[in-house]
Amino acid sequence: MSEKKDLIKEALKRRQGGGKSPSKSSETGGQSGLNFYSGDVSSLKVQPNTVLIISLVYLGIVVLLHIFSKLRSGGTETPTEGV
Repeated sequence: MSEKKDLIKEALKRRQGGGKSPSKSSETGGQSGLNFYSGDVSSLKVQPNTVLIISLVYLGIVVLLHIFSKLRSGGTETPTEGV
C-alpha cells in the first residue's frame, strides 16, 4: 500500500514540475508551450492570417463548385421511389 502512495506522490511531484513554484520558473525564464516550439525550424513558416485567407479561399471554391454543379444539372433532384 505504501508503494502505491509513493508512486502517487512521485506522479504529483512530476506533474507539479518537481516541486518548483510558478514564480521561480517565471523568474528564471521558464518557457511556455508557445515559446518552446519557436526555435530554429527548417519547416515552412506560415502566419495565422495567411492560413485563414487560404482556408476561406478554399471554402469559397468548394461552395462555387457546388453551385455550378446544381446549375449544370438544372437544379432538379432525382426522385426517390416509395417516399
